[in-house]
Amino acid sequence: MKIISERLRALRENLNLSQAKLANEIGITQASVNRYETDKITPTAETLLWYADRFDVSLDYIFGRTSEPQGKLYNCNRNPYKICFS
Repeated sequence: MKIISERLRALRENLNLSQAKLANEIGITQASVNRYETDKITPTAETLLWYADRFDVSLDYIFGRTSEPQGKLYNCNRNPYKICFS
């Protein structure tokens, strides 16, 4: 999906990380990062979770389901009857 590749590239660039440095952090090749960012391949679920944790964003943001990096439930109040994922 093109939105995934765009978001992954923007997240990396916003922290001024090179593809090589990010690849080293993930434990993959720079070529793989490039393929993710050019929409040649889709990252695995584990890699997408890694991106979400590393950049402190929701998977909904990475998948383009929201334009808010933290997603809809990120800042929810602590109502005991409401499930929060923060």
